[in-house]
Amino acid sequence: MISTITFVAIFVSLLVAAAVSWALFLKIGLAWAGVPDVTTRRVVVTTGTVFVLLITVDILCLFATPSTTAQLMFLGLVQVALAATIPCVVIVFFFKASFLRAVQAWLPTLLASFGIGAFAVLVVRPFLYEAFIVPTNSMAPTLVGIHWQDLCPECGQPNYGTVEDERYALLNPPQMICDNFHVAPAPNVEKRVHPADCFLVAKFLAPRRWDLVAFQYPGDPQELYAKRLVGLPGERIHIKDGFVWVNGEKQTPPDSIRGIEYLSHLPDWPQSELWGSADRPALLGDDEYFVLGDFSARLTGVGDRCTWP
Repeated sequence: MISTITFVAIFVSLLVAAAVSWALFLKIGLAWAGVPDVTTRRVVVTTGTVFVLLITVDILCLFATPSTTAQLMFLGLVQVALAATIPCVVIVFFFKASFLRAVQAWLPTLLASFGIGAFAVLVVRPFLYEAFIVPTNSMAPTLVGIHWQDLCPECGQPNYGTVEDERYALLNPPQMICDNFHVAPAPNVEKRVHPADCFLVAKFLAPRRWDLVAFQYPGDPQELYAKRLVGLPGERIHIKDGFVWVNGEKQTPPDSIRGIEYLSHLPDWPQSELWGSADRPALLGDDEYFVLGDFSARLTGVGDRCTWP
């Protein structure tokens, strides 16, 4: 709740600051372009109209589902073109200026956009919030990367599976997991590619058990992982009877994942010290956390140790 309230407050503050600064620089630009009859009321109405239209465009683009890199690049170019064209057209409409004068009046507003962008890059992103695109399907169905989608044969709920490269396709059908955490093969899944989820990480909060966390993979710091935090520094972790056990006590997952069942071992796979056993639980160091994926742990029982930055 705190992170949501903080995000809304920051977003509204940045939006207001962007609108006020944009209006001020628009007034400067209109004077520079020699546009007559500039009033505060017209500047405010123009600014409001521009922001409403640009926000509408951004919302519409969120519903677009490009399935290829080319389509994604085209969508990005369309957004950039509209971000430059819409303000100029609105200025022409409200101030009856020529398009070239409207472009000249619009150019100083780029300084306002640059200032807000610099604040977001230098303050918001490193210290408050950062947006990430889900890199894999190890957290499905809670968070999904680029995926195939079908219906669960057991309960009829949507289920999700990783898109397979046809060059390396396995003989077995892809494994899918549904919203009720049923895992089943999907031999006839529709090969339509669905886009990955995007999520925000609140960097000012201390991590708690069952939180979703994003971290750099210890084996390759360039690679980002998104997993569920189940073990804290200094704890002894093992998996038994489908549950995570901490220091010998069974942990009850939150309601959102109450149906999940973690695997404690795999057939024909020696037990690993990585996720421990009842006789020999994994002991976390003073700076180590233990994370599991909702999908990957349900299929393989494999977890990861990670060091929190």
